[in-house]
Amino acid sequence: MAKIGLSKPYFAKYSSTGSTVTYSEGALIGKAVELSIELEEGDDNILYADNGPAESANTFSGGSLTLTTDDLLPDVMMKVLGVTEESITSEEIQTETPKWYNWDDDQSTPYLGFGAIVKVQNNNVIGYQAVILPKIKLNNPSDTFTTQGETIEFGTPEIPGTILRSDADKHPWKKVSSVMDSEADAEAAIKQFLSITGEP
Repeated sequence: MAKIGLSKPYFAKYSSTGSTVTYSEGALIGKAVELSIELEEGDDNILYADNGPAESANTFSGGSLTLTTDDLLPDVMMKVLGVTEESITSEEIQTETPKWYNWDDDQSTPYLGFGAIVKVQNNNVIGYQAVILPKIKLNNPSDTFTTQGETIEFGTPEIPGTILRSDADKHPWKKVSSVMDSEADAEAAIKQFLSITGEP
């Protein structure tokens, strides 16, 4: 099955009480450009018996993701990165009151749930899968700015993050749906998991 597209990256704030996990304040992060997931697998633990390997166990020990979107708008940036805002006050500014977005000592980056839709093709049939990372923590994106030349180079934010095991029963770290016929169904599955209601 070939993976041929990516869309609708959603987030929601993650919280847990014991093994009960809840999500809140979910929304779209932006329009998806690229998502990469790298896993760190622990070393095999091998039980030797009768002079040879008899059992093997391997556990998930963490991972990382990098999400590239078309933009990182201020409302989303404040929620997913814990950035704060303040108004810029100056008698010289004649337009509407602008704001500073602050990366400082008050930044508190929350845990999040994350979901996105992967477009797939199998035997020339198009389908959609919902991919969920139940618990992640995003890191501050790096910036690259390029002066405009004869052609426009689009700059898109790359947001790195860490994949963690959820506190829910059995500690899931990734969930992938079966292939669905429509993107809308895959989106509905993500929104249901992340407790997102209403329009994005």
